[in-house]
Amino acid sequence: MEPFNQSKYCYPNSIVLINKFNIHDQQKLDQIEALYVGKRLKELRESPLYGTFDFSHLKSIHKYIFQDIYDFAGEIRDENISKDHFQFANSLYIEDQGKTLFKELKNEKFLEGLSMDQFCKRAAYFMAEINVLHPFREGNGRTQTEFIRLLAMKNGFELNWGEIGKEEYTRATVLSKFDDTKLSEVIYKCIANHEPNKEIIHSFDKGFKLRVQQMKGKNERDNQER
Repeated sequence: MEPFNQSKYCYPNSIVLINKFNIHDQQKLDQIEALYVGKRLKELRESPLYGTFDFSHLKSIHKYIFQDIYDFAGEIRDENISKDHFQFANSLYIEDQGKTLFKELKNEKFLEGLSMDQFCKRAAYFMAEINVLHPFREGNGRTQTEFIRLLAMKNGFELNWGEIGKEEYTRATVLSKFDDTKLSEVIYKCIANHEPNKEIIHSFDKGFKLRVQQMKGKNERDNQER
């Protein structure tokens, strides 16, 4: 059992995260979180949060998913955390390491043009690296899966995490800290189409262009109000 260390994100003498509902009971918080996060994830399946697959994109996904629960939604953690004796990335270096990782993804052209097998292997690599980075205080797994689902969509693959059980997914992510082979196999199982679907790619491109226009319009309105 790991020693208790008081987290700045938790209530005093507790491991319960400070939340917008001021719930101090972990079981009740888990229930509320499942309700609101489930609702947000459903919204994202119907209306994806398009982006450029950089660190800002990952942050925006986290902020959207956990906006109802935590004030730190979308923010990089500023304390070190571990789980099952595994130490995640030092909080001092998350920003720099994250930028380096997403630059690597960009240099690989966001995995464009890869076969399904190749895509699964590289997607597993980046998902495993994001997991080791563990940039947020809570909610890293759900943010990663949505990010990779969108990355698959950009490349014409329909990825549905519901195709596998929670136990198999958890085992694959734990092992991916050292070997991402099982995670690659899990991603493969979750993809419905073995060849890139041009309609999915077109849908992503259309949605991305619309979001760019919306953000441009928002920035112009903000500038006018200043």
